[in-house]
Amino acid sequence: MNGRLGRALTIAAMLFGVGQPVFAQGKPAPIAEAVVGQSGFIDEAWDYFGTIGGGLRVFVTPRLAIGPEVAYLSGEFDASNLTVTANMTFDIVPDDGRRRVVPYLVAGGGYLRQKTLVGGGPGSTALVPFTSSEGTMSAGLGARIALGSQMFVAPEFRLGWEPESRLAITIGMRFR
Repeated sequence: MNGRLGRALTIAAMLFGVGQPVFAQGKPAPIAEAVVGQSGFIDEAWDYFGTIGGGLRVFVTPRLAIGPEVAYLSGEFDASNLTVTANMTFDIVPDDGRRRVVPYLVAGGGYLRQKTLVGGGPGSTALVPFTSSEGTMSAGLGARIALGSQMFVAPEFRLGWEPESRLAITIGMRFR
């Protein structure tokens, strides 16, 4: 295990060192985001969940950003989901600080934990807790709309797998 940890730390240090010169190339400032919306799963019919979460986005090039996101989804009958994803966004037009609207493409993938109540089996009327974990992925598009030099609002739509759809509003703030 120490060998793996040592290799991982060496690779991280090398990548950190390689990334330093890129910081001087006029990239947008990092972004902190809060997300509110609705996510949908399809079984026999659509099940919708209120969605709330947050994330961080760091630009690795002037138009490409990466970062983590955590979202909690709450639905009927004590159903809930937790997603932890790594997201990547690509600005369709450069975010040079002068544009009021910056459309972007987004893709992400990660972990989904589901918790719900299900039937107790044939002939049973009792509901029992059920928990599962699996991968999640989605892709879509959005647009950051400036509310000032540091704040923005961004409507976003994604399609994917677990959940199959997400319509959200992101409120973000740039670190300057």
